[in-house]
Amino acid sequence: MVRRRRRVRGLAPLLVERVKALGRWLLHHPHPFLLAVGLTAALWAVATYAQQTEAFRIHTVQWPPETSFELREPLIGKNLWAVDLVGVAEELRRQQPWLKEVRVVRQLPDTLQIDAVPRQPAAQVWLKQQWFPVDREGFILPWGSREPASGLVRLVGFQPSAGALRLGADNTNERLQLGLRVLEALQRAPTSIARRVTELDVADPQQIRFLLDDVEVRCGAEADLAAHLDRLQAVLKIIHRQSLAVQYIDLRFQEPVIGS
Repeated sequence: MVRRRRRVRGLAPLLVERVKALGRWLLHHPHPFLLAVGLTAALWAVATYAQQTEAFRIHTVQWPPETSFELREPLIGKNLWAVDLVGVAEELRRQQPWLKEVRVVRQLPDTLQIDAVPRQPAAQVWLKQQWFPVDREGFILPWGSREPASGLVRLVGFQPSAGALRLGADNTNERLQLGLRVLEALQRAPTSIARRVTELDVADPQQIRFLLDDVEVRCGAEADLAAHLDRLQAVLKIIHRQSLAVQYIDLRFQEPVIGS
């Protein structure tokens, strides 16, 4: 039996055939092509006009209140559409890195609006003999005070020499990131727990502790936190029902230990 060999066609001849087929189709159906060319030319003309007309010259820059931004080049008089919004935003944010974001928005016909988005403190840490707020990403804001701020949970348990925390910067310190994750879990807990947390101690990642008002709560590792919070909720109901005076609650056992 004689087998016929299949002829393998190269890629280049196939592309040539496709191009020829497209050319023949355009000859018989020129309207879509002409429409696309006309639309492109119209858009180009509009863009050129917008970047040259006096109507879009920047007359006003609206700055956010209580900021001290400075630009290397003035924006007044420039064309509104010629300004690199992303570049301006980055230049301004580098001046004040404690801001989460800077937004630059066009407001037709002649105004640029600049908005500063601040970081929201999630907790506070003790550093350089002061309390400093820290956001959920680990950025420590550079405004300290000798007394802890009311309403912010105190994160404690950091070794002074271990992965030093830095002011005005993002911190990837493992102990700090652990504390922020645990704090987020606590804040998702029922209000009987979430609103009463005042301090979180992550000195030992295997034995996390936190204060519920003035009551010390002892937990295990982060992986066990969900189960421990379920136990805590049940224990708090018992304490409330029996009006117990409690100093600590140890959740590391199947039957929680209550110390009075």
